[in-house]
Amino acid sequence: MSIWKELYDIFDKERSRWQQSSAGKQAISFELKANLGFLADALSSGLPQHAIIQGLECSLFEAKIKEGLSLSSLNRRTVTLKFIGEFAEFAKYVGKENCELVENAYSKIKSLQKLALAQPDGNYDLKIKSLFRFLVFLVAHLENRPLDQKSVRHTRD
Repeated sequence: MSIWKELYDIFDKERSRWQQSSAGKQAISFELKANLGFLADALSSGLPQHAIIQGLECSLFEAKIKEGLSLSSLNRRTVTLKFIGEFAEFAKYVGKENCELVENAYSKIKSLQKLALAQPDGNYDLKIKSLFRFLVFLVAHLENRPLDQKSVRHTRD
């Protein structure tokens, strides 16, 4: 076997690994955005809490983790004070990387789903709204769009 063939095989294997990793990151990003869009629509339409909780998805995340996707392969951008702007509620995430934030988001979703199963008659309004705010923050961070009051006012109009 020639050295060129060996080098090509190494390159091809690495390219395939990179493409799988990239597809995994895109799938997780899509699922997070879909959950955010669903929450926004569900909250604005007054959907019952249990319907909202049941509508949240984690299947793509779980599948990619089972396939071996490392969350640390997400970009390593950290949250900064400049990014969060005037939103003090997100100060606790300053210095955290995207992988920690994504893991936190899915942990919040799974926890909410388990709570709703264990106590079907519970009031989860605050937890749902908190999850919505966190997903707004997370998606903005994944897309590198700093939070500011002007953009928040623009989305409310």
